[in-house]
Amino acid sequence: MEKFWIVTLFNFQPSRDELLQLETSAMDDFAAMGVEEFVMDEPEVDLLLGERSYSGGDLPEEVIDEVEESMMNRPSHYRFFFNDGETAQAFLSTLKGKALAESQIEECKTEDWNAEWKKHYAPIKVNAKLEIIPAWMTDYKSQTEQKILINPGMGFGTGSHETTFLCLKLFTEEVLSTSVNNALDFGSGSGILGLSVFKFYPEARVDFYDIDPEANKNCYQNAEINDLQDKSFRLLLPEVREKLQPQYEVVFANILENILILEKQTLVEKTASGGFLILSGLLKHQAPGILKIYKDLGLKVIREEYLGDWSALILRKDS
Repeated sequence: MEKFWIVTLFNFQPSRDELLQLETSAMDDFAAMGVEEFVMDEPEVDLLLGERSYSGGDLPEEVIDEVEESMMNRPSHYRFFFNDGETAQAFLSTLKGKALAESQIEECKTEDWNAEWKKHYAPIKVNAKLEIIPAWMTDYKSQTEQKILINPGMGFGTGSHETTFLCLKLFTEEVLSTSVNNALDFGSGSGILGLSVFKFYPEARVDFYDIDPEANKNCYQNAEINDLQDKSFRLLLPEVREKLQPQYEVVFANILENILILEKQTLVEKTASGGFLILSGLLKHQAPGILKIYKDLGLKVIREEYLGDWSALILRKDS
């Protein structure tokens, strides 16, 4: 890839469902390499935090809520990244009449790619147990019990999205008091969820399942970055789905609502007796319906967690 293209929507204010449909279409129908949303620029954030005299460390939850509230109900800018100019133009054409916003397409050189992405990533502290650190920040000193390095893949999870963050929060706060011998990262993407298991259970076996071969490549790269390439794990695609183990003590499924519904029987069956099922990829208003479906299948709700417009759930199968 010598060049890449960025389609930008300026001052766009879609509903949550419209945005989800747009992002899904960009990724699935036009093979977008990534999507970026930004509202407040860095000076605005600094000003808000400066007014509250916060210059580092953990922010109180009410301050995070204030930042989020200041971002809500105001137009956002969205950037969609493509590795092909014709595809980028086709995507832009489909937006005409659908997205009421100014738009532009720009061509960039490949050597600009890393600089463009890196400036938007910073360490993410999940809690005292775990911190997610961009792979290039080799001198960064984490204060948490464990850290996981992530090299952001094009279109794969990095921990910056609310749903990935919430999955890791639930895992580190609800699961770590139990033993874990195996885990399944269903719809694994970058592999950040499954790889985090090794940070606390180095002898566990983890299966990563995704429909995209590129996701498995990115997952293996992230395993190498964390010196986990020699751990016991498998990267599985749909054509070898039958090789999934009968059951797992922890199952992650950070995927879309419709897939959580479609795969409900599989996810419940793959969760071992006494095991945990962590579900996300859900907007807040989608969580009650998913909860009912999985409760009706016999799982017990342990905890619901919300951040912004997103939600994550942890359930357990009775022993």
